Amino acid sequence: MAKPVLSDRLARWYLQFQQFEIIYVPAKAVKGQILADFLADHPVPAEWELTDELPDEEVFMVDSPWSMYFDGAAHRDGAGAGVVFYTPEADILPYSFTLTRRCSNNVAEYQALILGLETAVDMKQLHLRVYGDSKLVVTQLLGIYDVKKPELIPYYKYARQLMG
Repeated sequence: MAKPVLSDRLARWYLQFQQFEIIYVPAKAVKGQILADFLADHPVPAEWELTDELPDEEVFMVDSPWSMYFDGAAHRDGAGAGVVFYTPEADILPYSFTLTRRCSNNVAEYQALILGLETAVDMKQLHLRVYGDSKLVVTQLLGIYDVKKPELIPYYKYARQLMG
């Protein structure tokens, strides 16, 4: 709606919105970070019983080898990390961690990756595809970006060691 020239469909919706005094505000780009921020803002109480039963589990099928998705989030009240493994047999293995120290979001991302890699090593899964939404962490580990912040160097070195 913010474009000077609207497509036919958007123009029709705009006219419909005007009738009801509805104002359209375009959303900013939504990143995968929003889920991590939500989980950091709303931690699951310890007394809750978690289930791994998910509706539509067949949607989550991933072909071999194992895949690992990691995400970390830092918040003023704490930090957390999440890791999800997908097996070739379509099993989903979710893990979540509460990080005990306050840290930056980039450190939380590195810690999520490291916790996931350590878990994979413990499960003897040495061949897996790793996915993360942190452009900085991923590009540093691929060698595209240099690690310039001193507080990230130990995490980078340990992650590279685990990846080896």
